[in-house]
Amino acid sequence: MNQNVTPDRKTQNARRREQVRHLIRSVGVELEGGARVPFFVEPAPGKFRVNPTLKGIEIEDQRLTTLKVPAEVPAKIPAEGLPVPALRYLIEMGTKRGDDL
Repeated sequence: MNQNVTPDRKTQNARRREQVRHLIRSVGVELEGGARVPFFVEPAPGKFRVNPTLKGIEIEDQRLTTLKVPAEVPAKIPAEGLPVPALRYLIEMGTKRGDDL
């Protein structure tokens, strides 16, 4: 009996990858006046770049926020949003590994 688990693994890996992308898309910054903007723009699926509207703005921890963004494969995000260390980690992932997510 030969069981092939490769298709299931590929599906699982694709699902996890899309959940990570969803988390990265959900990183936001609260600007003065209360407007919330995404930290990243996604010019192509899985390719993340820092939002050009944030150039010249110092991103302090208290400005980081979790945005509610639609996703085909959602990640589990707590109702109160992600903690700041998680947001910082996602920023690091998006800036250093954005081309291969």
